Amino acid sequence: MELLNPYAHLRGFNYTPSTAVNDISFWRDYDEGLVERELTYAQRLGLNSARPFLAYVVYEHDPNSFLNRLTHFVRTAHDRGISVMPVVWDSCFDDTMPTIGSTENKWIPNPGVQRLGPEFWPAGEAYCRDLVQTLGPEPGLTMWDIMNEPMITSWVGEEVPQRDERISTIWNFVHHFCGVMKELDSAHPITVGVANVATLAHVETHVDVLSYHDYLPTRAAIRAQIDDGLRVAKANQKPIFISELACLARANPYDVTLEICQEAGIGWYLWELMIGKSRWRDIHGVVYPDGTVRDPSIVAAIQGFFRRRGPDMIPPAVDKEGAATRVLGQAEDWLGKADGDYAQGVSLLETIANLLETGEHVPMSDPPSARVLALIEAEESPVNRAELNRLLVLWGETLSAALVRA
Repeated sequence: MELLNPYAHLRGFNYTPSTAVNDISFWRDYDEGLVERELTYAQRLGLNSARPFLAYVVYEHDPNSFLNRLTHFVRTAHDRGISVMPVVWDSCFDDTMPTIGSTENKWIPNPGVQRLGPEFWPAGEAYCRDLVQTLGPEPGLTMWDIMNEPMITSWVGEEVPQRDERISTIWNFVHHFCGVMKELDSAHPITVGVANVATLAHVETHVDVLSYHDYLPTRAAIRAQIDDGLRVAKANQKPIFISELACLARANPYDVTLEICQEAGIGWYLWELMIGKSRWRDIHGVVYPDGTVRDPSIVAAIQGFFRRRGPDMIPPAVDKEGAATRVLGQAEDWLGKADGDYAQGVSLLETIANLLETGEHVPMSDPPSARVLALIEAEESPVNRAELNRLLVLWGETLSAALVRA
């Protein structure tokens, strides 16, 4: 579909530095060297666009420092072939009032529900003006995301006082600042990253580009929402992309959702690049601070390679050359000795661990090789020898059972 072509190439990521507990600390404690290193990880992955969340309270506290840090971020990304789509405002989750000193490991709205009314708008407009004057000339700026998930702060319980009034206030705020940014910056398109396709109805006439989020649990549901989004895009004659996707806790695996996006020809921003200190570290994230990754299948999916799941897939045959049978016999002999050489026992354990992993016979949320490395790095002791014996028996039984199933 031609409507998708302008943004079908997006291979983006949401970004909070690995040391930040929230987006206030991101900009307040901005670390140039850290950002440069972590954006290099994104470059190595082949990602091409970043979606950072801004923090008005940091700007309010020290406008010049905030704008200088934002400029550094955009230029650092651009130097690595990565465009930037800043999220100007955010209405996600609760009633927390943002403060410059925040150290809470939680999601904090921006500017906060207390500041959504018209009395705040002049100050917000001045902030937007500074953003445009600072980033408008930067070649690394691709577009503006005016507000993240505008409706979420109205969803925190049906008992929210004056819920209907809050919803009206939120959408008035969004529509006003869509107009403000379009007037201030005619060179860059605007979008609003809404929580789902159904919510696009609130913004479709106010934005240049449509964007939504997808954390659905099945292939059929993910594809159905993409198709719904394409229909909305066609009806409005506007491009569309997904600005958030992939959540391990919502049965929305990276490799599954990225494969469907590739099939549908729709651009995306995954949540999120780093596995750091944020509240999402155990259900989102690709790269650890040292450059290792959570799951190589995510890296493969980002680069367009996906696991084969059809009936003709060929499972690994780890005993095809007899290696598994041999090491099981050697391990049994070693265990039969009261004083078997410790280094030899660890070597046998490593061989079994590698066969279990290459044969895909163990869950990789707890890879056997991690425990082997710990034993290699540890000195021989009665405790470590006992653990070596225990693992040789346990993993030997696991490998033997796998060979029987094969």
